[in-house]
Amino acid sequence: MGSELTNQEVAEVYRDYGHLLLRRCRLLLRDPGLAEDALQEAFIKVMRYGAELRRVEARLRWLYRVVDRCCFDLMKRRGRLAEVDAPVELIGPHPAIQFELRDAALRLLHRLGDRDRTLAVMAFVDGMSQEAIAGETGWSRQTVNKRLQAIRKRADRLTGGKRG
Repeated sequence: MGSELTNQEVAEVYRDYGHLLLRRCRLLLRDPGLAEDALQEAFIKVMRYGAELRRVEARLRWLYRVVDRCCFDLMKRRGRLAEVDAPVELIGPHPAIQFELRDAALRLLHRLGDRDRTLAVMAFVDGMSQEAIAGETGWSRQTVNKRLQAIRKRADRLTGGKRG
């Protein structure tokens, strides 16, 4: 088989993961219409280039990265997406992440570059450790740590340093 998934495989991915991926898009973009657009774009990519999905162990994480990339691309094309005080979908953060930190990081996404967006989502949405982020991105743990500290400082400025 080539790099494309069959229609049946795409339908199965949508059935099994579509609701989670749409929730992710809504969380990152904070706009239901844009979230639908990003999800549609992600599934076009999955359909065309998703053969790798057959081989990965962590399918949801792989799909999240595709969705994240589509959301980030939409952020770049649209510029500033949401007002700073736009409500975040009422989904609890990863148990290792405080609500305020996760929400502040999400409010910063449209202001960050691609690398920092990726790091912010991995750390403050997915709750990944610095070691895991370094392993997945290929960046050094020291680089990951420095970039996350800079993002955290910016998040603290948004929240007035208040994190529960």
